[in-house]
Amino acid sequence: HSCRGLLKLMIKQLAKIKLKLIAGILLVFLISFAIQINLVITIFLISLYAYFKLRRLNLKNFNLLNITLLIVISFVSSYYIIRQRWPIIYIPFSSIPMVAMLLFNNLEISLLITLATSISVASLTSNPFQFALLFLISGILSSALVKGARKRTTIISAGLMVGFAEIISLICIDRFLIFQPNRYLILMLNAIASSIIVLGVLPMFEYLFKTVTNISLLELADFHHTLLQRMVQEAPGTYHHGLVVGNLSETACETVGANALLARIGAYYHDIGKLSKPDYFSENQDARLSKHDTLPPSMSKLVIMNHVREGVELAKKYKLNSSLIDFILQHHGNSLVYYFYRRALESLEEDQEIKEEGF
Repeated sequence: HSCRGLLKLMIKQLAKIKLKLIAGILLVFLISFAIQINLVITIFLISLYAYFKLRRLNLKNFNLLNITLLIVISFVSSYYIIRQRWPIIYIPFSSIPMVAMLLFNNLEISLLITLATSISVASLTSNPFQFALLFLISGILSSALVKGARKRTTIISAGLMVGFAEIISLICIDRFLIFQPNRYLILMLNAIASSIIVLGVLPMFEYLFKTVTNISLLELADFHHTLLQRMVQEAPGTYHHGLVVGNLSETACETVGANALLARIGAYYHDIGKLSKPDYFSENQDARLSKHDTLPPSMSKLVIMNHVREGVELAKKYKLNSSLIDFILQHHGNSLVYYFYRRALESLEEDQEIKEEGF
């Protein structure tokens, strides 16, 4: 009995030691994992900051938190695949470069993210140099192929081309890596799957990053959109005005290298607030009669100014992207509503005072 009791006690002590050992190993693992991620992010952010300073670009135009999130997603998903002992070619590496290119619409940013993720993910593999090269080729090509993409089919086509490029790259470095022929098929399927993943997650990232891609913009350009249909029926003059402004702004943006498509679609929607009172705006009025003729200047001023606020409310109701709401908010700036200010001065009596702040 004493031997059995001693044996049970030893088993309990060994169990406790085992649990402590597992907990210690897990803690060391978590700490090393956190250090590795933080090191990669820190190096990348320092490099990115130096790059922006060197190129004299405005850091405010790019949200570093969003860029970092893409890197972390790529690293963590790759780490999970490797820890599960799945083949490394299962990693959908070209997804993040494609998403970065579509979201930021900047090839240099996408390539920087590609470089950071290539090095960090390849460091987890047994052949870091070869896989870093493979990932770099995949990321650079996928970023370049979806640059300025306006159709979903462009992304699928990019996946196919990236798949072929990866197979050729793998054949070139196959003297270092021994792969079975069927893995080339997996590599092709991986590239196609990556493009499908991009199409699936893109709306989520647009919402999180409060941005809009060319693909979503073209969907908003469809004249069957409810707001544009209402404009055609209720405010045809404003609708035509939006088309003209859109064409002018698109041409101007192409000249200076700005986002021409965003400017054009923003122009289509910038005056949707006029739908609440379309007859009070000159482009929708009968040339012989104006509703403002019977209104005091102060009331006319309110009608004109309120179309901005009403436009924002309408945009939120129809869930337009915040980038388009900016067009509505800012298209009049903070300048004077001069016409009605002059009318107010003309009707001014001796004991009255009209301040510009009110207009």
